[in-house]
Amino acid sequence: MPVNLLFTAEQMTAFLLVLSRMAGLMIFLPVPGLRAIPETLRPLVALALTFPLLHRLPALPDEQLTAGTLVLWCLGELTFGLLWGLAVHFLIEAFVLGAQFLALQAGYGYASMVDPSTQADAGLLQILAQLMASLLFFATGLHRQILYLMAESITRIPPGQFAVHMGTAESLIGLGSTMLEVAARLAMPLLALLLLIDLALALLGRVQAQLQLLPLVFPAKLLASLLVLGLLTGAYTRVFQSFGREILSFLRGVVLASGAPAG
Repeated sequence: MPVNLLFTAEQMTAFLLVLSRMAGLMIFLPVPGLRAIPETLRPLVALALTFPLLHRLPALPDEQLTAGTLVLWCLGELTFGLLWGLAVHFLIEAFVLGAQFLALQAGYGYASMVDPSTQADAGLLQILAQLMASLLFFATGLHRQILYLMAESITRIPPGQFAVHMGTAESLIGLGSTMLEVAARLAMPLLALLLLIDLALALLGRVQAQLQLLPLVFPAKLLASLLVLGLLTGAYTRVFQSFGREILSFLRGVVLASGAPAG
């Protein structure tokens, strides 16, 4: 069967708008090693994710399309992708923020290394938390659901018809507050244990003043934090899945509230 490789101007314009939407999503999408790709090749990732959506390209609104209108539509599509990417990135930042709460108290704040995603100097525990959350993002299949909803949004919210509502902005702010809550939930058990260790060593030093307990504080906290983090790995996975379902609910709300039912 012959394949028609010719595109009309309308199809190329719609493809450009969908590409703008996917490019906004890829800015915040937690793909491990994405920043290690040369900058000249990164747009190809968004381009590769746009091609499978060609069959969902809707017809553009029946109006005279000018250069100014096309720029405004591209900015709107980019805003839509950034909105989705930011919501997904909250899931990763919850783990990184929780690790930052723990780093100084557990003694990991004294060690740092190069973050492979940003090439910046960062704490060891934060990098491990970011890598763990990024791997869970793919292990739990969340990436498939995100891309499926993005494909559904192209049908329900055609390019050039997206508008940010006050309810959407309030829901996104609510996700930000939930991110802080999740980070606190991840860090509080270990912070409570570290506080008990400090109190126990302080009481022991008060009873036996001749004991030199200060050299024991640092290794005791390191060993206790490693043990507890290993035991809580399963709980962290459940917290990740719970927050991920809340983010998916937000994204479905954006699609269903802003778009017409798919026919």
